[in-house]
Amino acid sequence: MRPGDLTGWAAVDDPPGISQLAPDLSGLAVTGRADTKALVKGGDAIRTSTLTFATAKDAAEARRRGAGDDYQRQLERAFRGETVGHGPGVGLRLKVPRATGAGSDVAEIHLLTGGRRLTVVELVSARGFDPALRSRVLGLLSRRTAAG
Repeated sequence: MRPGDLTGWAAVDDPPGISQLAPDLSGLAVTGRADTKALVKGGDAIRTSTLTFATAKDAAEARRRGAGDDYQRQLERAFRGETVGHGPGVGLRLKVPRATGAGSDVAEIHLLTGGRRLTVVELVSARGFDPALRSRVLGLLSRRTAAG
């Protein structure tokens, strides 16, 4: 996402990015990675990382791996959370404890593919992400991923 994509959202540095939330990439030829700044507003966050593969077949395989139960368990361990729902396409919704402070958040992980690219998207909100905003964000990112 870019700062001007959503009115009222601020861009913040996000090292080291979220590419580590991608499914298992062993045996696949990754040729590039592009992390973006996170967008934040009122306790909500949008983070993305786009991986480029040597072939569209490798990108499709990464997405296929993301649809499996192993990937769901990997994310549950990484977030120390539990899956509470599945979103459109390859998307998982998890309830996760906050890294700092009390309470929990809802984290959604979506995988978008287009050609040789796979974009990992993380949406985080204490209340759960607004469905209209989710659709807008995923639509915009899907078009960018496909456009390469």
